[in-house]
Amino acid sequence: MLFCLLVSLLTAPPLSAQARKSIPPIERVTDNLYRIGKVLVDTEARTVSCRGVVNMDSGAIEYLAVGSGGKLHESLLRLDVRPIHLQIGLMLLGLEPKQRLKSQGDPLTPQGTRVQIKVRWIDLSGRREESAAEKWIVVMPGERFMGEIPWVFTGSRILKSGFEADTSRSIAAVWHDPAAIIDNALKSGADNSCFVNSHVVPKRGTTVEFIISCPDNPSPRHKEPTKS
Repeated sequence: MLFCLLVSLLTAPPLSAQARKSIPPIERVTDNLYRIGKVLVDTEARTVSCRGVVNMDSGAIEYLAVGSGGKLHESLLRLDVRPIHLQIGLMLLGLEPKQRLKSQGDPLTPQGTRVQIKVRWIDLSGRREESAAEKWIVVMPGERFMGEIPWVFTGSRILKSGFEADTSRSIAAVWHDPAAIIDNALKSGADNSCFVNSHVVPKRGTTVEFIISCPDNPSPRHKEPTKS
């Protein structure tokens, strides 16, 4: 019943008939693991994950992650996934979209359930590494560390043209964007001042696992960037 509800919420008009047909079924892999396209949902660990690559290892960014065909000139990661599949996966864990932004760079604070984002990769020595995604981002001027970012599941908008994130390929924004599925609730998210932390990000083209975790009782803390 839940599966039917999720699909109906995201495939009802105004999505086109072609878009509705392209959404794959939710496949049950084990008791707790489900696959939606290239997205894996673990209901016990409360995680949603997919594969991707490091798209930028230096420079200014507006996104932590976009899909292929998105704004790759300003995104740290490129994920091999359809955004709508990520949104369905997060809804499967009980999260509800709460998009309230009107435009990119909107000064309003994004609303939604708090989530955490981690990135896993294999370093040059063959060792498995893991990092909180915000450690890969700094804020200018002064290369201030982002600190602990309150990432929130806002969900993307459903427009007459369809599911906006699937059109724009916007997934996780550091500069507020209503097209993205995930945004950050820092005030600095409206300033467009984020850069890749080139001191720690692995080289461009490195394969990564992108993991969104959903704590049962997410912390409401909001920490602004501090100087390194």
